[in-house]
Amino acid sequence: MVESKMQNEEIFLDLDKCNLYFAKKHIFVFGTGVDAEQFVKKVSSDIYIIAHIDNNRSGKGHYFYGKNIIGLEECLEQRDNKQPIIVCSYRYAKEISNQLAKFKLMPGIDFFVWDDMFLFHYDMNTKNYIYFLSNIWKKYDKESCKNKILIPFDNRHDLMSTIYAYCSNFFAEKFDAEIVAYFRKGSDCSNVSEVIESIYKAFNVKAVVNTKLNKEQQCEAEKILVVLWEGLYTWEDWKKITIYGIHFGTTIMRDFLREYIPDFDLRSRKMYHFLKKTIQTIVFWYHYIFENDVKIVLLADGVTWDGYIRDIAITKGIPTYALCYKMAKMTLDYCDRPSYPYFKEMWKQLTREEQEYGIKWAKEHIKRRLCGGTEEVSYADKKNFVFAEGIKENIRVLNDNDKIKIIICPHVFEEDGYWCGEHIFDDNQFAWLCHLGELSEKTPEYDWYLKMHPSAKRRDIIIIDMLLEKFSPINKIPSNISPIQLKEEGAEFALTIYGSIGHEYPEIGIQVINAGINPHCAFDFTWNPKTKEEYDNLILNLGNLGKKRDEEGLYQFYSLNYLYYNWDYIPYRTLFFENPLLSMDMLELQVNGKELGSWKYKIYIEEWTEERHERILFKLDKIFKKMDGWSPKILYRRKERAIEQIE
Repeated sequence: MVESKMQNEEIFLDLDKCNLYFAKKHIFVFGTGVDAEQFVKKVSSDIYIIAHIDNNRSGKGHYFYGKNIIGLEECLEQRDNKQPIIVCSYRYAKEISNQLAKFKLMPGIDFFVWDDMFLFHYDMNTKNYIYFLSNIWKKYDKESCKNKILIPFDNRHDLMSTIYAYCSNFFAEKFDAEIVAYFRKGSDCSNVSEVIESIYKAFNVKAVVNTKLNKEQQCEAEKILVVLWEGLYTWEDWKKITIYGIHFGTTIMRDFLREYIPDFDLRSRKMYHFLKKTIQTIVFWYHYIFENDVKIVLLADGVTWDGYIRDIAITKGIPTYALCYKMAKMTLDYCDRPSYPYFKEMWKQLTREEQEYGIKWAKEHIKRRLCGGTEEVSYADKKNFVFAEGIKENIRVLNDNDKIKIIICPHVFEEDGYWCGEHIFDDNQFAWLCHLGELSEKTPEYDWYLKMHPSAKRRDIIIIDMLLEKFSPINKIPSNISPIQLKEEGAEFALTIYGSIGHEYPEIGIQVINAGINPHCAFDFTWNPKTKEEYDNLILNLGNLGKKRDEEGLYQFYSLNYLYYNWDYIPYRTLFFENPLLSMDMLELQVNGKELGSWKYKIYIEEWTEERHERILFKLDKIFKKMDGWSPKILYRRKERAIEQIE
């Protein structure tokens, strides 16, 4: 069996082994995600990658770092000289290895597993961390109990395990419960890394739930699939999906759009198999949660695949919280920032001195932003932020004519598209972009352009190129062009759903039209249509639109969003860690020149104290009660912006 041979370290490759074994050789890479990206960036340039293999993202015109994305069967057809296959997917390494074994491929000969992160063989940092956790948490261990606390299992080296350890053991003590884990993204638990599993066992996790359906559940899932598939023809149909009386439609689309390449044909084989897998997930977790005494559900981000568990648990009345790089009480169709529609009312709650200072502060900081400053730009976008500069050769990118010029600004598909709330278009942004494509064909009096998000991923490029091939009136322009240059060349309108261009472009005279609930919806410096009809009426009549002139509202928003409102209401980053690097996610670490890895364990052990440990446990009860009482309508002020600091 492959699973037993996965213990053989000869199939695992770190960077040195990979460069030694495959220098000047041709290989296939299985994977097109973050792990494959790291592989491509790290390995020697004299290793020639023939193509990338992906079970979900293959097809004509699909590329990853300039190489074709193909299916496994196509790879086997092309593999004329038995070129090795390197598996670059930490989450699915075992599953992929078993898939390769079914085709009689031998581990350590025909295929290898990229393990530069030491997920499948131990390094010293990990060994020390496991020993350390065992000593801390052994006194909190519960014997096998009827009650359960459900937590995520993250198949990676990260200190989320520490946060899960504190929160799960806190509730296990409170409810006399055992701790069990679910494998994120719906992957089969056979993909669990023995190394990471040892970490979880060290803080009292009894098991990773096996999500394989029994015969009755399988039959149930197939019946649901038959009924649902008959009625799915539009994104609106998908959004209405309800199973067991629970509305899953929005959760399904959030999950799909963050993982898959959308399809123009909603009756495609890909859509069918995605639905099948999704229904199986829902059926399993519905039965598990309703048939077990689950007292608390602790999720990762709670908004993509985790959303299925969230919706079921909340329906049963189980308190459910997200812990991954934020701490929040979950609700049905949860969105990360539901406070924006209340910002205008929050502004009125500020004192006159706070308002005056806020306007002054916003003017100064917006000016800096328009000159290229990144103080208020998110970590993920800092390195790619282009505003005052960009293309320097004085090359014109917009047509030199009198037509109204529209700039489409798509979002990154890997983001949660519903982080502000609902949108006009049913599936987040793919349906929106398709609709704009149709409008572009009806409006030859306009010049249509699309500017990729500066932080766009490879999947974004595939999707956008697919759209532009279908809708020829839309012209793609460089992502690194300054909006100021676009304005100088005649751009008048920019289209987004919820993007930060809403508080950037109006200040240089480009009007922004949103397509759903967005950060700026409480103010009047952008256009905020409420329906598709209203949206289309705006787009089709751009020549008759008046100018939005709410500079005061823009400054109010900016100071609330970046100065006064406390988005870190729950002190996540400082509660568990002293060193700020320890609380950073993958993107934040990249900005600081680092990546996820076991190095965090060494730093954490060095800064840990018994006194801090007890203090965290003491605070957790208050913190979860704060989450229970949180409301989007309340202005939570930042302490560092206290009135006495205002000059």
